[in-house]
Amino acid sequence: MSVPRIALSIRAQLLLVLTVFLALPWLGYEYVRELERVLRDAQERTLAGTAQAAATALHDRPRLFAMPPDPIASFARERADERTDGGPSLPPSASPEIAQIIEGLSRTTARIWVVDRAGVVLARAGTLKPPPAQPPPESLWDRIVRATVGRLYALVLEQPPEDFSDDAATLGAPRGRDVEGALAGILTTDRRRTSDGKAVIVSAAHPVWVGDQVRGVVVAEETGNAVLAERNRAFERLFNIVLAVLLVGSLALTAYATWLSARIRRLRDDAERAIDDQGRVRGALASSDAGDEIGDLSRSFASVLARLAEHASYQEKMASRLSHELRTPIAVVRSSLDNLKASPLPDDARVYMTRAQDGLARLTRILTRMTEAARLEQSLSDTERVRFDVVPVVTGCVEGFRIVVPAARIALAAPADPVVVAGSPDLVAQMLDKLLANAVEFAAGGAIDVSLAAADGVARLCVANDGPPLPEAAAGRLFESMVSVRKGGGPTDRDEPHLGLGLYIVRAIAQFHGGDARADDKPGGTGVVVTVALPLA
Repeated sequence: MSVPRIALSIRAQLLLVLTVFLALPWLGYEYVRELERVLRDAQERTLAGTAQAAATALHDRPRLFAMPPDPIASFARERADERTDGGPSLPPSASPEIAQIIEGLSRTTARIWVVDRAGVVLARAGTLKPPPAQPPPESLWDRIVRATVGRLYALVLEQPPEDFSDDAATLGAPRGRDVEGALAGILTTDRRRTSDGKAVIVSAAHPVWVGDQVRGVVVAEETGNAVLAERNRAFERLFNIVLAVLLVGSLALTAYATWLSARIRRLRDDAERAIDDQGRVRGALASSDAGDEIGDLSRSFASVLARLAEHASYQEKMASRLSHELRTPIAVVRSSLDNLKASPLPDDARVYMTRAQDGLARLTRILTRMTEAARLEQSLSDTERVRFDVVPVVTGCVEGFRIVVPAARIALAAPADPVVVAGSPDLVAQMLDKLLANAVEFAAGGAIDVSLAAADGVARLCVANDGPPLPEAAAGRLFESMVSVRKGGGPTDRDEPHLGLGLYIVRAIAQFHGGDARADDKPGGTGVVVTVALPLA
């Protein structure tokens, strides 16, 4: 069972290769994920450094933790003084120094807590929400990107929320894995969701030592919005570059594939034009000077066609050379037979001499027909074209053939008006002679109809004969050189050699006049009709 072959052009194959670049988005996504992880780690280390710096400023200062405020009163004041921007106001500190220290370490997007071991909030500074800022001016390209692929990014990427709320900050001191770890004396980081679940809070807790005891904890908090925003920006920049590369690569590869295909098609067209329908080399192939494989292939084709042209020229000349070389020994044999015929010979010897003369005459006709086609091709290029009326040429040829072959039943239908073509009347007469001889051969005594008509700027000469239809094996090959479909039985089969050159000469003459020839079965399969179409002058 044969496997079906998938036909893909070079352009389609190169574009298929381009699909390998679709791995770039996946690589970019993995890169962005790794970048996000690095940014998260950096954020945790920064918060840990902030908590450590605040805790270092509070180490071994028992006075700051000597008189903690009332937890209930502190919680109540803290609830009552809640600001409208989402962050409660600072609670009273056990010492103004704590508030002063953490205020100096806090940032606009970070919040710092100081909590003692009892869970009492000693101080808090900063807010998780950045202050409102004016968006930077956008260029035309930025607006186009935001209106196109930016919409897609907004759908597939998690956007950093700015309208989150964290009620946990108003419910008392922070309690979590980080605080518990810090109370145990270990710097601990943690991540948690805000109470509304919209944002992620990253925290780092560092113990405050007084002597060998942990007297409090410094907690530094910050949202993951900055990391999320930076991840989204990196993702958008990277994928914009990937999309641009894919677009430019596709256009460049398509243009290259089109140029490559055009070169191959041009080479194919040149090769087809260099050889005619009969397989003869009409001209040299213009080789390319390109240094790539296509240029090398073009030069190879040119070299092959040049060698084929030389070989074809040798074969075309071989028939005439062979005929020239054989005519001398044939003349010797003919003169010898003539001398023997004039001499007294026994009757049985004269029978053999007669057979030898018949064979010699047959050999002479074979040589004549072998050189006929070669001489015709050589003479076509030197024949002068003239305007002439085809009607008298056809009429004269038919009348002459009736005299030569009186047994043939030939009917002629020709128009009264002139049918003028440009070419050679002698060649047209030779062509019709071949057609009539071929028709008489196959008609075997049947009717032969010759018709000439002019219509639509074309003169059509048809020669139809009764007899067998065209064999399927020879369909489309009747007008090629050395192709014959005779099976014997004709009236002159034993007298005339058949080399398959008759219809070949017919088509060569028709093409010289700018026309063509074709053979078809008559309706009903009762014979064959050969039609020669010649353009009118």
